[in-house]
Amino acid sequence: MTLIIINILFALTSIALCCFAPETYNYGFCLTVFIIYVAQNILYFSFDKKRNWLGFEFFFAIAFTFTNFVYPVLYFPTRPDYWFFNIPFNINVISRSTAIAYFAYAFYMLGLTRLLKVKREEPSVPNFSFGMNQFLILFAFTVVTFICYLATGGWQNLQNVYAGGGNLRDVGLYSYFNNLFTIACYLMAIFVFRLKKQHLWFYVVFLAVCMFIILSTGSRSLALGLMLIIIVGFNNNVRRFGFVEVLGLTLLGAFCLFLIMSVRRSQVSNETLIAVLQNLHLENVTDIFGDLIVNNRNLYVLVDYADAHNLTFFHGMLIDIFSPIPGMASWLVNFFHEPIELLHGGDLPTYLYLGTGSDWGLGTNMVGEAFRSFGYVGTAIAMALIGQIVKSSYYYSYNNVYVYAIYYLFVSHAVFYPRAPLLFDPRTIIWSLLLIWVVKFVTRPLRTDQLEKIIRK
Repeated sequence: MTLIIINILFALTSIALCCFAPETYNYGFCLTVFIIYVAQNILYFSFDKKRNWLGFEFFFAIAFTFTNFVYPVLYFPTRPDYWFFNIPFNINVISRSTAIAYFAYAFYMLGLTRLLKVKREEPSVPNFSFGMNQFLILFAFTVVTFICYLATGGWQNLQNVYAGGGNLRDVGLYSYFNNLFTIACYLMAIFVFRLKKQHLWFYVVFLAVCMFIILSTGSRSLALGLMLIIIVGFNNNVRRFGFVEVLGLTLLGAFCLFLIMSVRRSQVSNETLIAVLQNLHLENVTDIFGDLIVNNRNLYVLVDYADAHNLTFFHGMLIDIFSPIPGMASWLVNFFHEPIELLHGGDLPTYLYLGTGSDWGLGTNMVGEAFRSFGYVGTAIAMALIGQIVKSSYYYSYNNVYVYAIYYLFVSHAVFYPRAPLLFDPRTIIWSLLLIWVVKFVTRPLRTDQLEKIIRK
């Protein structure tokens, strides 16, 4: 009850901050908002009855900090043209955008705590059925889709994209195998720690190999998603991490991702990695989170866009909504006779600067997407719903394999979410749940020993 009252007070404070936000940049105001944001997080993690604090909320809070609050407080006063910020944008919306970002987060936190009475503080040990037989089918499916992805040119295309010679929007047969392989990898990571110890480490190594093969192209999405699932899964099922361990892993992971980004931007090969290390220029430690910080600009662009245009509501995310249905993206573009960027969440900042069909993008911002779609009221509702989904899926994951998977899929997206479209990709959710159902249906009449003979053949 104490935490609910605290978060209600913070939500009311966020409304007041939006009402009284300056019409121009004000350092003192932005710093005040940031301090209130930090205070709420400290109180939340201090009063939350959940003993296992390492999960979606922790990683989401770190990413949200850098995508919304670091630039106006640490960079704009001294390095206003840092990276993508040298592209012109309306600096007068910075203060109000910072207040809107906190407003969205405060209602997300309210969603995390506005639960019906729960008799337990932690979910008990999962009692659903997903054993070795189902996992072997999932493993086989992952191997097959990965081989098909490589055979259809997916890896080479991805490498071309991050080497500057391809377009991430190019679609081919490999695109479907990539989606299936990615989802299968996530599901393997989700369930691997439910296996007996003598089996699980082989599959963890297999996932690590897949992760590094994709990482070698310059793409970090799969690697980061898998690492988040594995870290949280290990923490929940094998051994709890200490705070120092988590801090070390976070900084190490951030630096590795920053290094990959630097290699990608320099368009150099692995053989010149030493040269990249020698040329790294970090004015302060927060620069290693630069890939998150640049998304502050998207917040300002989207808030400025919402001020000058009508709210887009669901029209700006139609392709996302219908993404589970193959081929719907091209059909929607033809039906509405609009550029794909106006129907797909996450593309508007790029479209406003580069027009349609750009080979590269500026990314987006979760809060900005919510605000340009639904305004203040809709943003509050949407963020509260996300908080409620995360908390509910965590508490009720113990007795339902599908809810268990949903929570860990959100974990995989925790760092990317603040810099991504508001709607968590429905295709990932629906195809994942469908794959679980198929695996359970196929393996229902089979015993584990029969299944192992089939796999060996």
